[in-house]
Amino acid sequence: MNVRTAVFLLTYALCWLMPPALAEEPMQVKYLGNNVDLVSEDYYLALITAALNATESSHGAYQLVFTQEPLSSERKHELLVAGEKMNVDRLVGFPTQKGARVGLIRVPVPVLNGFMGYRVLLIRKEDQSRFRSIKTLSELAQLPMGFGKGWEGHVYKHNGFSVAEPLTMTSLLKMLAGKRYFFVPLSVIEIDDHYEIEGARVENLVPEQTLLIYMPLPVYFYVSPEYPALAERLTVGLTYIKESGKMDTIFKEHFGARLHRLRLSERTLIELSNPDDDGSLGTPNHALLREF
Repeated sequence: MNVRTAVFLLTYALCWLMPPALAEEPMQVKYLGNNVDLVSEDYYLALITAALNATESSHGAYQLVFTQEPLSSERKHELLVAGEKMNVDRLVGFPTQKGARVGLIRVPVPVLNGFMGYRVLLIRKEDQSRFRSIKTLSELAQLPMGFGKGWEGHVYKHNGFSVAEPLTMTSLLKMLAGKRYFFVPLSVIEIDDHYEIEGARVENLVPEQTLLIYMPLPVYFYVSPEYPALAERLTVGLTYIKESGKMDTIFKEHFGARLHRLRLSERTLIELSNPDDDGSLGTPNHALLREF
């Protein structure tokens, strides 16, 4: 038996004796939602899933773990930086040099076509006639407004509004119902037809019927610094589904019926400037409103 034959037989024997090589571990993707029951949370999850599916042949298998837990934005940020319980989240607003985005990896594909920046006012039903006569920003800014603490209140203040910022949604609604201010601007993808305070439906709080506020306001996914490969994969996948039209299809599946009910194209549009605007969204395409 020559040396070559001996080496071949030894290699062959070792292949049979050694356990088969373990398959490459699937990429771990951990998304934690804290807006329980909101259709927007389902939308973000559907986008992540579509992006991961689109890159499965190039980036391998994945395991998506979705959990829901009501957490403060500060706590979610801590978890996202650590990357153990969650490693991807969506954040509203332009990238800034400080705050919740520092240290995170931004996936540079906006995921809502600017619709987070379109706002319908939540008002008391008896005030509808007052709002029907408003046509300009200066007229609307004369009315005190309420907004959630830690949201985009600074944008409204920048545009001349007087803003009260309660800590919780329940407090926000109670103060609106109690006539502490005249309206609360809520995103068109999140405003509901009906509201409850402490389990009791409030018939007097309704979406205003004639006005539509717009500010430049993107939504991006951000990834834990511990998972740069996930950020790269989501960038590739989201770019693909955006360019292929799949993202628009998912958007309409989740929000189309709601936006049609709001009759966006029939409303008076009032535009606000955003002091954080870095120009990355470009010129707003208000023509999209005609689809709703």
